[in-house]
Amino acid sequence: MSGFTESSNSDTPALDYFNQAIDAFDRGEHEFSEEFCRKAAKLYEQAGKDGVSAVYRQLGLIAYWRGDFDAAEAWYRKSLEIDERNGDEHGAAKTYQYLSTVATDREDFESAEKWSWKSLHIKEKQGNETGAADSYNQLGMVAYRRGDLDAAEQWYRKSLEIDERNGSEYGAAKTYHNMSAVANARQDFESAEKWLWKSIDIKEKQGNVIGAARSYHQLGIVANGRQDFDAARQWYFKALEIKEKLNDEIGMAETYSNLSTNARDQKNNEAAEEWFRKALRIFEDKGDARRVIHLGSYAEQACEFGVAEKVFRKALEIAKKNGDDKYEAVSCQYLGFLAWQQRDYEASRKWYEKAFQAHETRGAMDDAARICIDLANLSLGRIVGKQRDFDSAARWFRKSLEIDDNATWRKRFSLYARLWRYKFLGFFSK
Repeated sequence: MSGFTESSNSDTPALDYFNQAIDAFDRGEHEFSEEFCRKAAKLYEQAGKDGVSAVYRQLGLIAYWRGDFDAAEAWYRKSLEIDERNGDEHGAAKTYQYLSTVATDREDFESAEKWSWKSLHIKEKQGNETGAADSYNQLGMVAYRRGDLDAAEQWYRKSLEIDERNGSEYGAAKTYHNMSAVANARQDFESAEKWLWKSIDIKEKQGNVIGAARSYHQLGIVANGRQDFDAARQWYFKALEIKEKLNDEIGMAETYSNLSTNARDQKNNEAAEEWFRKALRIFEDKGDARRVIHLGSYAEQACEFGVAEKVFRKALEIAKKNGDDKYEAVSCQYLGFLAWQQRDYEASRKWYEKAFQAHETRGAMDDAARICIDLANLSLGRIVGKQRDFDSAARWFRKSLEIDDNATWRKRFSLYARLWRYKFLGFFSK
């Protein structure tokens, strides 16, 4: 794959390596793509050429697809520093878009929107319609991940109108796939499949094996949703065949996780546990606390509380090791809810208090305010042998009001009403 011939033009060797990196990435050969990128970067750096910015951006994309968001962000910021310094708005707009994608996968939706809008403003100013369509698609993804399906669909349709009008099949294929996810969330399985086949037809025609694997995986999700478990398993295996061939470990683990759910739905607990362990092993090796938490939530939903607790504790361990304050707090939050489900209210209170402290320390006051409500409700629970603690409930409701700057007047009125009600009840319970 490295049949490279030197050129007298100092830029040409680096550009040749970079083009080979792009071709390898499109084939799903990420290791080769990284190898060529690093060769290109070295030549650009030695020559002091700013063309290295695009190479750094590509290295970020490779890290992103491996699930290494920290490395991806580091490469993107390295690229952005060059583009912003040189006033290269076109390059900067691309990188803003990629930073939005990383923030979305970290569930930092506020930052994701901020980066998307920075990208979109440049693209619209430059009359870059297809670039703007990509940003609309990303804004749709952020809305979808927030659970706002109507807003997601509006953004996707805005993106799709541009791509279809301009004959941009690559962009349209991405949006068809995302429209399928919206339809599936609404349990409109017929529309979900229709959108997916439109996406797959393009991806297969273009030889986009990575994209096709994602759509096969999504077909499995749709089939599982309508309880056609055999069809779901077949689609998961079709996706898995590609992912394993490409050594796409994060993609493999995501499909293992879905195969675990599929097996559990068919009462095949032994297979479910095996797929679950395979997924967990990869996410642990990658140090991905967020995905480990998601696996734990699957075990919790299956009422496998012992397994769920072990997984949430592992996520907490990973988050602490990575210095990841957000998922340290979220792990404690899940452990608190898990303890509550098992009626271990004292353990639940301790975990929620840890979650509150972690959210407060990292300045996530909206999240901290929500934990206050959980703690207040916990104080009001009817526990055998214990009186409801109205004073404690009132303190937590008051704390929620103090720290939640974004609370609407309706929410404030509701919480103040509950606060005074529990003050009143607490007085008469003494």
